[in-house]
Amino acid sequence: MSLKDFFKSKSFFINLGLIIGSFFVLLLLVFFLLKGYTRHGKEYTVPDISGRLIQEAEQMKEMSPFDIVIIDSIYQEETPSGTILSQEPVANSKAKKGRKIYLTIASFSGDEVEMPSCVDMSLKLAVQTITDIGLRIGNINFVQGNIPNIVVAQQKGGKTIRKSTKVKRGDVIDLIVEMTESQTTTNMPDILGKTEDEAEKLLWAAGLNVGKKDFEGKKDKNHSRVVSYQPTFQGLTLGTTVSLYFVNDTKNNYRKLKRDFEEQLILEQTSDEGWEEILE
Repeated sequence: MSLKDFFKSKSFFINLGLIIGSFFVLLLLVFFLLKGYTRHGKEYTVPDISGRLIQEAEQMKEMSPFDIVIIDSIYQEETPSGTILSQEPVANSKAKKGRKIYLTIASFSGDEVEMPSCVDMSLKLAVQTITDIGLRIGNINFVQGNIPNIVVAQQKGGKTIRKSTKVKRGDVIDLIVEMTESQTTTNMPDILGKTEDEAEKLLWAAGLNVGKKDFEGKKDKNHSRVVSYQPTFQGLTLGTTVSLYFVNDTKNNYRKLKRDFEEQLILEQTSDEGWEEILE
């Protein structure tokens, strides 16, 4: 059979059809494999689970592409145990399937910790040490001594509490701190616009006690912020009690109340400086 006759033969067209068909089958296989690979690299939106209970977050459909990993637990007063305090990656970021979502949650009630020894620490360091393990500061009482702002005793319920004593997160610790005859005052820290936790730590570290706390609307750990406080003096006697007023920073009146109080402070400071000049 000549080459010309072969190209006209039935077997040639059958073989040609098989070759073309195989080519298209191969193309389809490559297409589906690439599609599967592309889906494997698909990115999903990380939902906002902050403020939810960990059990609730685990059941969310939006969380099904991800793996949840708890990396820390922190005690927060009045925050239900298991509440998600922070997440990484943050909400609305993009992540691939199987990405680990790292969470910090509110510790479960009944957690016990060992009481650290804060004696001979500076007041600022003692406040940080105590609050870092989920305890709270109660009263800071000052006594005359030789070294300013040094903790000389730590108490719980009016009794001395020793190092390594088992305490529960949220327990209140009172501190007795030295002050010298020449150093009996402290400056009011900048707490305006701070959250409750931030404001309390700043006040305690400055040697001031936290008094009455009022909240406009529902209390919110992340959004309730200081818009005013009393007393408003810049220089205060160590151990002075400061009352606080909070407003949610998402409310329309938050910025106005904060700004009005800032203006009030400026006027009071200007007035005080004027009286000082007159007295001099």
